[in-house]
Amino acid sequence: MKSYRLLTALLFLSLSTSLLADKTAGQHVDDSMVQAKVKTALMGDDFFGGAGINIEMHKGIVQLGGWVDSEEAAAAAGDKAAAVEGVKKVDNQLHAKQGEATMGQSVDDGVITTRVKSAIGGEDLGTGFNVNVDTYNGIVLLTGFVGSKEVKEKAGQLAEGVENVEGVINGVYVSD
Repeated sequence: MKSYRLLTALLFLSLSTSLLADKTAGQHVDDSMVQAKVKTALMGDDFFGGAGINIEMHKGIVQLGGWVDSEEAAAAAGDKAAAVEGVKKVDNQLHAKQGEATMGQSVDDGVITTRVKSAIGGEDLGTGFNVNVDTYNGIVLLTGFVGSKEVKEKAGQLAEGVENVEGVINGVYVSD
């Protein structure tokens, strides 16, 4: 019974959201199912550990975003995601953490992330955009899907303008 309710809620959300985006209701359902498979595939592995990796889907393209312990972990996650049935392409925006983050830096990173989200959210960038913000040691990583190069560039400029940002990796994917 719980599965039926969850599927009904997911379908309703997909149908209502598809009216606002460039995907059909069927594409939303397909992407949601593939996204769940990718999460399941990654969940048991050491490089994922359930912590802070964004997994986004758009028309069969999976984007992995966040900070991991090594380039090898990033590559392994990308390979595992690519092996999931229904994944057409992987945009791997996992980046290796550089240096250790102190407790104080972790707090500062949280403040930076909040400020960047606020700066991006406060702008009129149109509908149908989704930008994730992750910060490690002052470096802001932007991921997600947007509809134009201009929106991607604007998000990057807004992030760069936030106080205490040391750098920006603009990994936002411009969807067709």
